[in-house]
Amino acid sequence: MGKPYLYALIAGLSLFTAAHPASARSTADCDKPQSAKTQVLSDTVDPLPDVDKNDSVDACTQKSKVVSQVPAKVAPINIVATGGASILKKAIKGDILPQSEGSLYEDLAFKYRIYRPETPNGDTMVLLHGSGQDETSLVSFGSKIAPNAVLFAVRGRVIQDGSSRWYRRLTPVSFDQKDIRSEAKAFAEFLKQVTQQYKIDPNRTTFLGYSNGANLVNAVMMLYPDLVKQAVLLRSMPVLTETSEANLANARVLTVSGASDRLYAPYAPALEDMLRSHGARVEARSIKSDHGLGKDDVKVVSEWLSGATAQLNKN
Repeated sequence: MGKPYLYALIAGLSLFTAAHPASARSTADCDKPQSAKTQVLSDTVDPLPDVDKNDSVDACTQKSKVVSQVPAKVAPINIVATGGASILKKAIKGDILPQSEGSLYEDLAFKYRIYRPETPNGDTMVLLHGSGQDETSLVSFGSKIAPNAVLFAVRGRVIQDGSSRWYRRLTPVSFDQKDIRSEAKAFAEFLKQVTQQYKIDPNRTTFLGYSNGANLVNAVMMLYPDLVKQAVLLRSMPVLTETSEANLANARVLTVSGASDRLYAPYAPALEDMLRSHGARVEARSIKSDHGLGKDDVKVVSEWLSGATAQLNKN
């Protein structure tokens, strides 16, 4: 065997040996589903929506899909329109307070913050966050769509699996009925106290809820129909199993579902039918999105508010 051939053989073995650890590392990475899941959810508004943590989605498959989509999809649908994921994360931490005050109040049943605009127009928006968030999570979104409204950002007080929620869940799409009613009652009392304490006009108040927070809003509407005159329900579904005789003739509602939201989108028609069957004036929109919020949400909600609020203020 000649020396040139021997050298070529050694070089080939060296290249194979060098390549093997990289392959091993790729296999090891596929054994870490949490890292892949974090990558997928890092840009969404709701870091812990009502999705079972043991969902059947394969982490390695999902990771490969993310990598393959990067060249064709530079701007993911679920990037937050109010400045992207980096601004959202700062807002969640309380680092960004786009309007004055923002101090945490703990004098009532629910913790809350108040954000007052420089030029208020008399409108108020009550923000109810999604699972795993807190009261600051929707502040940037709220100030974007209603820059002249006072924002009341409220925190859900139920802690389940280490996450803040508005009521306990049993599965991703079934919930503790007793807990829903108990928390809805407490929230209704909270709203009455806040309305009186801060001289809020109920006729100029919009309730904006996302996912778990939106679900509490629609439950409150069914149980205490006189409290909510106007509501925006983002990625919501009906959660009460028992029928109600609520009269929602004075309520105006916008529902926004994500066409790619495999968990909640199938329940959007049932939510719309439920609200309409009780007299609510409902505008239902389905947008090109998943469970996360994005630019289309800002556009749709802003346009609806500009017309609905104007009409509401005339009444």
